[in-house]
Amino acid sequence: MPKISVLMPIWNTHIAHLRAAVDSVLRQTFTDFEFIILNDSPGNKALQAFIRTYHDERIKYYENPESLGVAKSYNRLLDLATAEYAAMMNHDDISLPERLQRQYEYLEAHPEIGLVGTAYKKFGEINRFKVVQNPARHEEIMASLLFKAPVHHPTIMFRRALAVDNNIRYNENFVSLNDRQLYDDFGQITRLANISDVLYKYRFHKDMVSKRLKEVISDEQKEFHKAWFAKNGIVLTTDEQSAFDNFVTTGRCRIKDAATLDLLKHVLEKLEQENQTRHFAAEPEFSQVCAQYLIKRCLNAAVYGRINSKKILENTALPVHANLWLNVCNLALKWRA
Repeated sequence: MPKISVLMPIWNTHIAHLRAAVDSVLRQTFTDFEFIILNDSPGNKALQAFIRTYHDERIKYYENPESLGVAKSYNRLLDLATAEYAAMMNHDDISLPERLQRQYEYLEAHPEIGLVGTAYKKFGEINRFKVVQNPARHEEIMASLLFKAPVHHPTIMFRRALAVDNNIRYNENFVSLNDRQLYDDFGQITRLANISDVLYKYRFHKDMVSKRLKEVISDEQKEFHKAWFAKNGIVLTTDEQSAFDNFVTTGRCRIKDAATLDLLKHVLEKLEQENQTRHFAAEPEFSQVCAQYLIKRCLNAAVYGRINSKKILENTALPVHANLWLNVCNLALKWRA
């Protein structure tokens, strides 16, 4: 039995992108793995023909009888896997040569960790060359889960037995947010971590899911937030929920009035106060995440609404720290007043 099952769904993938993804897995320094490729576009015979050009016994090729969608394909891949560890892989990305080796060694050395991701570098047609490092520690990861995906899904490796024994599956109601539900489920039974070194390259292009299905993903985020609040006994008003969905966790929002910024501050402080009594996330990590998002939205308000947030930051109970760019913006706005 191999040590690692590398799991990769494919769907109408550009052949050049698929070649780069497959080659990056086959060139890993760690070689004891099976590479399970599941075609979710069975009508695309070009993909089958391309995979058949490889004569590597580690490749196991399957096709869905019909297109099932990404979450159902992930679950079928989990059912097909046989190894101790499962590693996810996107069909158009690149795993750097030492990725599997580093994650395998990490999990072997840290039996308390059940799932580990890595830092990654963006490349492709847009957003090129940016390096993304997510929180490294379990407490930071779980404190961030409400706000964003704190582990980059195609970089993860996890102990397959934990998923099997605890019936952890991908949420098939989601197209994109199924990964955050997965982390939440794993976080209830084990610890999560991120390796801070870049071991993965994430391709940006116009046909990627996050570009094609923006509205669907936005709706899924709202559903995830709603379920998370309900699970943890948090009751928000309609206005508070809307503010959280549309401004707190939406990076590309534009805050143009002081009332909206005041409401965001109120919502973040309310969440921090709820955690003091309900203990749904570690402290001080959760309070620090709330403070970070308040700073980010104050910067947004300074740019798009020309709003000076100095008084808001002075009066908040959140543990905000000085931010050079925000201080410059507020000083400039004070001079303009």
